[in-house]
Amino acid sequence: MQKPIVKSSIRLLITIGVLFWIEVLVIQSARANDLSGIDDPALLAAVEVWLKDNDMESLPVFASRASEGNKAARLLLARIEATEQAASNFVNDLSRKDRIDLFRSNSGKGLFRPTWLKSEMQDGNKVAAVLLESSNTAVNVSAIRTLFEIGEEEAAYDLIREVAGIGSQDDKKELASFLPPESELIPYLRSLQNPVSGFTPGHAALQKIIDGSEAIDSAYIFPGSERDTSAAADFVEFGYQNGVEASGFDQTNSYYDGLANWIEAESATAPITTLCRRVCNNEAVKSCAVTAFGLVGGYYKVIKFDSPLQALIEQSRYVTSDRAVGMLLRRISFVKTAAGTPMISDAELGKKSTCLARTVTEVRTTRDGNQRK
Repeated sequence: MQKPIVKSSIRLLITIGVLFWIEVLVIQSARANDLSGIDDPALLAAVEVWLKDNDMESLPVFASRASEGNKAARLLLARIEATEQAASNFVNDLSRKDRIDLFRSNSGKGLFRPTWLKSEMQDGNKVAAVLLESSNTAVNVSAIRTLFEIGEEEAAYDLIREVAGIGSQDDKKELASFLPPESELIPYLRSLQNPVSGFTPGHAALQKIIDGSEAIDSAYIFPGSERDTSAAADFVEFGYQNGVEASGFDQTNSYYDGLANWIEAESATAPITTLCRRVCNNEAVKSCAVTAFGLVGGYYKVIKFDSPLQALIEQSRYVTSDRAVGMLLRRISFVKTAAGTPMISDAELGKKSTCLARTVTEVRTTRDGNQRK
């Protein structure tokens, strides 16, 4: 009597397996079509130049290939425009018209030309549609799942934070079902899945940093004093976003060395480690790294050093590139408060990290000189 049931179960498993592979093949086929031109030698050569932090010689090539129909170049340009955290001097010096000519679709006119993502979406490009959806702050777990399926995990992170923050418990449960356990966003998700008073996203990230565990637990006993733990959790969550002078986190905090060690070892923070090793002596790298971490905005900002298009530039390549380091340095140099004033002065920065301050001063001086020409 059990044989028909067994056969039925086998048929069901085979059917599910076939449907799974059909879905995979359909996704891969659509991805290949929607990213046509990804193997273009001219595009790949320009990507190498861009990864060396040279916008002047790379972006015009991207724009040229995009205007000639290269879909991968179009998506890359659009993602660079949407995700760039600190413009290079080349882009910063462009007029608004020249910037639009460089980054936008040639299907419109004047200063109101659509992005390449919007243009490609209107032409039926599914990858473009999903990437465009990733800039939408509406709760959309389906778009997040699709981004993971097409290999653009980094593009999903902003949406994940939004869903984890304002979505329903069912939304958070679904996120937890497919978000990799090693994901840097797990602390944020865990802290909001079962909220406990006093256990903030900063505490969750601090636990991951000092304990190395992916099993974030609100009942975790922090080893430091209550005062040190509170100051460290606040700094880990926000960095200096609440003001440099207002921060209660410094080298006297018992978590300081642990945070510095985590920054040095973590792949997501590779741009910080690379920058500080380049501009500081060995003994000064630690203070440089923690200061940079704070100026970027803490843990949940630091983990956003993302490849603009992972199909073309792997995340591991991006975070170790000169591009990521250059972007980080520009961001630190020109970061503003909510009031629009510099987050930190040269003098304040010098007290925290002399070598980083020297480098930031050079970056600021160079840009000021270019603007006066």
